[in-house]
Amino acid sequence: MRPLLDQANLETQARRNRRDSIVILAGIVGLTALAGWLVAGGLGVAGSVVAAGVGMLIHPHASAVMLRRLWRAVPLPPHMAPDLWAIVTELSRRAGLESVPPLYFIPRPEILALSTGWGRHAAIGISDGLLLTLPPPEVAAVLAHEIGHIRAGDLKILRLAEAAGRLTHTVALAGLILLLLYLPGILELGMAPPPWPFLVIMAAPLVSDLLTLKLARTREFAADASAAELTGNPRALMAALARLHHGWENPRLSLIRTHPTTEERLTRLADLAPPVQWIPLSLPPGVLIRYAPDPMTRRRFF
Repeated sequence: MRPLLDQANLETQARRNRRDSIVILAGIVGLTALAGWLVAGGLGVAGSVVAAGVGMLIHPHASAVMLRRLWRAVPLPPHMAPDLWAIVTELSRRAGLESVPPLYFIPRPEILALSTGWGRHAAIGISDGLLLTLPPPEVAAVLAHEIGHIRAGDLKILRLAEAAGRLTHTVALAGLILLLLYLPGILELGMAPPPWPFLVIMAAPLVSDLLTLKLARTREFAADASAAELTGNPRALMAALARLHHGWENPRLSLIRTHPTTEERLTRLADLAPPVQWIPLSLPPGVLIRYAPDPMTRRRFF
């Protein structure tokens, strides 16, 4: 029986995602350096690049703290969710992670899954709604998507992009303030500076923000491809995405989205899925996703 995964298309998409990510990230950092050069010359370029690089040195020690504070997440230890941990352990092994990221339970009815941190400080949060709604193969596909983010260090990449973007905003603001301070004196001397540097400085923050959003969408495509690779079953993630699609996405707003539209994601995943269907990810027949998120009330779902 033929597998569900088209390896040739998977490699093509992986190369495309890597290329797009490198080009976009280079554009963001380059824009920051350009803004620094226009404001302070060579010193501005050096300072901008160094300051943006500091974003790569920030280690995510507070990943679990963020999950707890923002989502009221609680740890989900192996004895409370043995099947979930078995899936995450196997996916982590396939992904070559140095350790299995801990699971956190998010007490929300929506279908939610998110990853935070990288390396040994990574963690995955999953919601009540996800566990009660999705069947095991789709749960595995969603977890594989988050593990794909962790394996690629996407949070680190996006943190660098955001640091460069914030710096671009700061440099652009400083440039405009300097312009307001010195322009009257320059005009009194009869000097008319070319307008293009000021136009670049004014446009740089917006362009940087749009590039950062484009980078985030590219990393989502890459995580989808990773999920297909790790599970060998693109159609499971397609089914999960179809459950999340409510038909209200506006393609005209795609430039300001952090995620691609569901239609775009389904199209790329469909390219990875030959017609014959089977599920190579080993799950025991009739497996149940069991967990007890609230020890106080001893709730248990089957």
